Amino acid sequence: MDIAHLALSSLVTLSFFFFTILPPSYCIDDGLFVDCGRTYDCGDIKNISFPFWGGNRSQYCGLPGFQLECHDGQYPIIRFEKLEFSVLDINTFLHTMTIARLDLLDIATCPQKFLNTTLDFTNFDYDPTKDQNLTLFYECPPRVNIPARNRFTCSIGVGGTDNYNAYFVDESLSSIQEELIVECNTNFKVPILRTAPINESEGGVPTLQKVLNKGFDVEYLRHLSLNCSACERSGGKCGSNFAQAFACYCRDQVQPYFCPSYGTHALFSSSHFPGLG
Repeated sequence: MDIAHLALSSLVTLSFFFFTILPPSYCIDDGLFVDCGRTYDCGDIKNISFPFWGGNRSQYCGLPGFQLECHDGQYPIIRFEKLEFSVLDINTFLHTMTIARLDLLDIATCPQKFLNTTLDFTNFDYDPTKDQNLTLFYECPPRVNIPARNRFTCSIGVGGTDNYNAYFVDESLSSIQEELIVECNTNFKVPILRTAPINESEGGVPTLQKVLNKGFDVEYLRHLSLNCSACERSGGKCGSNFAQAFACYCRDQVQPYFCPSYGTHALFSSSHFPGLG
């Protein structure tokens, strides 16, 4: 028997082993790979993948802190500590997200809790080139002379009395704001977009509501973009493992960063059997 026939016989035997003896996962895509290939859709927010999860995307397809909940099929909600935010846009290429505080989407009703806006700074951060702070002052005494364009009112509960309130952009600090900090019962900060029409001449409630509804921009996990890109280029799907660290789900296995560049086709190549070719 010559070398060519011996190599061919070995190839047939090895092929039989791979396709009959090895577990089915080598022939069928792994469940994790399939699950994390699905995207998240809610309202106008569509085709969202890692690091976000929720809906038909299991938790292991994303990372902690990135859960999205679909509100009545209209828009996603994300939570940071005690606050909920509506998600207005997600740019997966730039790793940015536009969000707005849910408790301020109707400024005519006072929020139940007067809380400063906080993020999960492990995963998210503000973009100072796009965001600026707005301070809302609540329960201010009538004796404080608030300019008409900076006033607004809100009711506490159903049929409640209206409060005398004010708002100012932090970067336009003035003596009146210093007085409000002392005189008003409470205040808190809300990021807004620098492009928001806060300086419109009408001022008051219409302007304030328009500005708050536009939300503000945050950046997320830029340092993981290289990991996920490498995983996807190798044919994998990005996710996380039991330790909540990045994982690459391949068709037949889990890898820490990317899928192997070789497969069974490489094993059967002529370089493995010099007598063939």
